[in-house]
Amino acid sequence: MFDELRVERRRAVLVVTINRPDRMNALSQEVYDGLRDTWSSLADDPSIRAIVVTGAGDRAFCTGMDLKAFVERGGPRPLKPDVQDEMTVTPLNCDIWLPTIVAVNGVCTGAGLHFIADADLVVASSTASFLDTHVSVGQVAAIEPITLLPRIGLGNALRLTVLGRHGRIGAQEALRIGLVDEVVAPDQLHARALELAEQAASGSPAAIEASKRAIHGALEVPMREAMQAGWELLLAHREHPDSIEGPRAFAEKREARWQ
Repeated sequence: MFDELRVERRRAVLVVTINRPDRMNALSQEVYDGLRDTWSSLADDPSIRAIVVTGAGDRAFCTGMDLKAFVERGGPRPLKPDVQDEMTVTPLNCDIWLPTIVAVNGVCTGAGLHFIADADLVVASSTASFLDTHVSVGQVAAIEPITLLPRIGLGNALRLTVLGRHGRIGAQEALRIGLVDEVVAPDQLHARALELAEQAASGSPAAIEASKRAIHGALEVPMREAMQAGWELLLAHREHPDSIEGPRAFAEKREARWQ
């Protein structure tokens, strides 16, 4: 489909690999377009129930903006004035609420942090490292640190931001501050990410989407309002067939057949 984006189906899991190892998996226009089209296509594909995002090779997961392309074209690419129109790199950006596991196989920097901010689970290779180089190359670090705040808090977000290329942290430090959820040996990374995705894919898709909407909604409003919004999602789901099928399958000691 796209030479620079590899998309593979593994049963109910879609594995999406940024395939530019020669450019440290920096984001080209082809990758941007491919990601947007891939996520949008899932809105009408109930056979996919979870997603894994990773990078090709073992040097980099994603290094964000392609600085070489920036120089070659003589400046930045045009951006839309509304951030929601511009942000299309993650499933969540495209209103896709499937469980998303990010497998960080090397360096993750700049816009690569978008994937971590919007992931449900982040698994990192023990050789992975993380930094935000925006200010070191004269760019504003706005969206990435803002979206990472719920994961790592104000102090850690500011540290990564203001230190730029000098703020690199390793996988174990990333685990300590909550930037990632697990650290595994490099040769176990993809198997572990796929295992987690398959486990997440076994749940009710409708229940998972409603649950994720409730959790993310809570980040935008006061607690009492978030609780009420979550309660309304819970009540609405009680009418969904999966709400009956789950307890029935448990009682009958069989796998659930989700709608």
